[in-house]
Amino acid sequence: MKIKFLGGAEEVGRLAIKIEDKQSRIMVDYGIEPEKPPEYPLPPEKVDDIFVTHAHLDHTGALPVYYHSYSANLHATAMTANSIVPILKDSLKIMNLENYTKMYNEDDISNLFNSLVTANYGEPFEVGNLTAKAYSAGHIPGSSMWWFEDSKSFMITGDLYTRDTNLLKGAKPVKTDILIMESTYAGRDHEDRDEVIKRLKDSIKETIDNGGKVILPTFAIGRTQEMVMILRDMNYTIYVDGMGNSISRIYMDTPGFLKDPKMFRKSMGRVIQVRNNRMRNEALEEADIIITTSGMLDGGPVLGYIDALSQDPKSAIFLTGYQVDGTNGRSLMENGTIKIAGATIKPAMKVDFFDLSAHAGHSDLVKFIKEIDPETIVLCHGDQREKLQEAIPEYNFVLPFNGHEFEL
Repeated sequence: MKIKFLGGAEEVGRLAIKIEDKQSRIMVDYGIEPEKPPEYPLPPEKVDDIFVTHAHLDHTGALPVYYHSYSANLHATAMTANSIVPILKDSLKIMNLENYTKMYNEDDISNLFNSLVTANYGEPFEVGNLTAKAYSAGHIPGSSMWWFEDSKSFMITGDLYTRDTNLLKGAKPVKTDILIMESTYAGRDHEDRDEVIKRLKDSIKETIDNGGKVILPTFAIGRTQEMVMILRDMNYTIYVDGMGNSISRIYMDTPGFLKDPKMFRKSMGRVIQVRNNRMRNEALEEADIIITTSGMLDGGPVLGYIDALSQDPKSAIFLTGYQVDGTNGRSLMENGTIKIAGATIKPAMKVDFFDLSAHAGHSDLVKFIKEIDPETIVLCHGDQREKLQEAIPEYNFVLPFNGHEFEL
């Protein structure tokens, strides 16, 4: 089996893995690094089938670039397939607004959607000489670990989370000979999730009791919905703005993926979904909490809300997700400044970070490896991969680099 990383080997993001095995040529993911402008993986190479682990842009954002030059069957769960639709169209809109180099067009997105073949968890199907099967990765609804078998088996985890959340049950180990695994948090463990949620709720209560408002910047896919469920028992007026509302409707309309769909629907019934500028002004007057995109403060409605409340020291911005280098969110955390409409401002608002990552921490990655007990582990999607190798030296590790083809 020949493996070549077109992206995402020694870095977090823009994952793209090309695999050749006898009669099969497949690729798993083809994503971007969501910087300004976005960073793309190495140019696409023709394959017969593409498997998508989940809908986040760092795993899907370059797919239309592939379909600009080539064709291939595109395999994903129904939830992932439905979630890809709005984010790729939004990415194209941003590409045009920001005058980035145009890497693809509407036709390429249409070609991608026309190639979709949906897969169900645990149901095998044949691709060339391989048997393929999807298992829940526990990361966001619809996320998949892709397992393949010929004479031996290999599995690509995509982004992985092994503990239960409000939205999902954690990923379970699947026996495989070769494990190709993400390592985003190698060498780092998360604070206990229940403790983080308690600290977040206490901070929200304190802010609102003192007369302020709370802005919660969130990723549209997964984090917005998790946040709505976390806050469902807090008796506050909550407005939700941005693409997260479209994704929430997809989550309600695509059965079979949520841990508790009734509770999710009930939680969504407690919030007010912002649909226009009039409602944005209303949110600034009426809301206690505003949940809104983008999660890294690089665009979307969140900047308007921060601009309006920036000089209110009673109000707060609470970040809950990873902030990539070079983003507004990272600047706010490190320097206390963000850019809005070309101007750099320093909000007087309180700023805090709450680690609600949907990536497995170091200890959970080690435990996952030991429970599977594979012959070989290929580590990717991380910049401290050697930390895992050092933790369990009894295993056979491969640490590939982008553009280098190797055989297993």
